[in-house]
Amino acid sequence: MGYEDAAPTDWVEPGQTASVNVDGFPIGLANVDGEFYAFQNLCPHQGTTLGGRPLSDGCTIVCPQHASRYDVRTGECLEPSTPDGFDQDLMTFETRVVDEVVQIRI
Repeated sequence: MGYEDAAPTDWVEPGQTASVNVDGFPIGLANVDGEFYAFQNLCPHQGTTLGGRPLSDGCTIVCPQHASRYDVRTGECLEPSTPDGFDQDLMTFETRVVDEVVQIRI
């Protein structure tokens, strides 16, 4: 598949994330120092929404339900959930900016 429009670049401030729906799929969109990253918006542990929360340490998002930590640039699970230790990475998606619109490749 190709790239789909997700959001204007000014919709997500640096250090923030947002929830977007692209082609029927819930995606988290993060702005890390002006670079945009797209990731699976539902935590793989129990489906908690991740987008819409501020980033920690510049590039990580923390699931509010069981404290799993993910690098939004790579999807890597940096800290498993508590207390069961569930450890699964997030899916990530390619992004690009065209005419001040973030596009995500699904």
